[in-house]
Formats: sequence, structure tokens, C-alpha cells
Amino acid sequence: MNKVKAADLKYGLSMEQLAQPRLELIFGKLYNNNDHYKFHPIDFKTNKYDMNDDNKYAVEYKRRRINFGDFPTLMINKSKIIKGREYRRRGMQVYYTWECNDDWYYWELNESEFSMGTGGTNKRGREEWVDVAHIKNEYIFKLSELKLI
Repeated sequence: MNKVKAADLKYGLSMEQLAQPRLELIFGKLYNNNDHYKFHPIDFKTNKYDMNDDNKYAVEYKRRRINFGDFPTLMINKSKIIKGREYRRRGMQVYYTWECNDDWYYWELNESEFSMGTGGTNKRGREEWVDVAHIKNEYIFKLSELKLI
């Protein structure tokens, strides 16, 4: 792993820890999946045990160093959609959240509101392309508008 990617992963984990208190204002008490499974596809859920019936929400957090609207979509890695589908089958509501430079945003997993494709970056010294879900900006809302608890 190159140094830039390692630094980005470390940055992402630290940002998740900083984001958790704000996310808990909306979703209630959250448990960080990465405490038990490093780089778990979904960062947080409302109960630390996967098979527990009182898990209401699963929440993925991404920090993006862009303003919302700089691109026509926001992306989520395919593995995060797959895990989100698994959680939905268990009756959980699944949310993907982005902290952009200008504000925080969210999207609730909805099969009709994304398309699969590729996406990635070349900011780490080489091309990194993976399978992703592209969520159009029209389906993404300000996190401050979400009222759950």
C-alpha cells in the first residue's frame, strides 16, 4: 500500500470517530463496526451484535473533500451496497452519509435511486478504479433535514 493511501485510510478512521457524536444526534447510540472488524463495509449500527432484533439503523459515513454538487453523483463502494442490502433484509434502515466541505448529506438505500458503474481516484499516484454505486444528487439530502429520534 502506498503512503498516500495509508494516510487516507488513517484519516478516514479518525474522521469516523469525530463524526460519531454528530451522527448519534440523529440515529441514537451507534456502535462502530470497525472496532471489531477493521474496514467493515458499514461503519455504524444501533446494536453491536449483527443478529440482534433491536438494530434499527445502519449508517455508513464518508468524508469527501469536495463541495456537494461538484459532481453529478456521489459514490459508494459496491461492497457497502451489498452489506446494506443484507441489513435491509434484516429489517434495518440503511443510510449512507457524506461530510462534504460545505455540509453533511445523506441518502437512504433505495434500489431505484442508484446505478452501478466504476469510480475511483488518481490522487494517490496511480489509477484506483472499483465497482461503485452512483447516487444522483437529486436523491441526496442535507443530514440536518433527517429527523428520526
